Amino acid sequence: MKKNLFELFENKRDDNILIGRERKIVTGVLIGIVIIDEKEYMVLEKRALGIRQGGEISFPGGKFEKEDIDTKNTAIRETSEELGIPVSKIKVFSKFGILVNPSGIILETYLGKIDIDNIVEMKYNKDEVEKIILVPIDFFLKNPPRIEKIGVENIPFFSVNELNLPQRYEGSWSGIAREAYFYKYDGEVIWGMTAEIIYEFIESIKRELATEGLR
Repeated sequence: MKKNLFELFENKRDDNILIGRERKIVTGVLIGIVIIDEKEYMVLEKRALGIRQGGEISFPGGKFEKEDIDTKNTAIRETSEELGIPVSKIKVFSKFGILVNPSGIILETYLGKIDIDNIVEMKYNKDEVEKIILVPIDFFLKNPPRIEKIGVENIPFFSVNELNLPQRYEGSWSGIAREAYFYKYDGEVIWGMTAEIIYEFIESIKRELATEGLR
């Protein structure tokens, strides 16, 4: 019997300890999945122009606050606030992983189900979110990202104009030489840390399906 997306990851744990975590900016984000008409979608949001990294696509989530207890609660709280849905409609199944970006910001990511039947149930916060984007999981499974290089001198080998990225990303970048991932969906470009998490998540789905003999 075919397992659903959540059963593939249920009860899996990541016990890695990140040294120096308490001295970093730590965030909790949710890889939120909704099931509408028996089809699985990933919930992304386009950030409002008036906030940091405005106009870009991201997962719901935000900065860890002491009252959150842990980043799982951060991801739930921020998702509820940003998408305008009750906490009771958010079920976290597992911690997916940790991403440390070149600036040292830590993103602790969680996989969860958002229990809605229609996107109109999301009364999203327009001060923070321009719009909600539901992307079918099948889209990512069938469409690999465009992969570009950031050179050894941290100069991108791609044009921000070609990819319709904000001009603030023109010129040199900080950090080590690395790859950048880009997905294009419905006229939007999904890239940066969000695309990196998506890429790893989709690859993990493929591995789990292969293990289960379903792919």
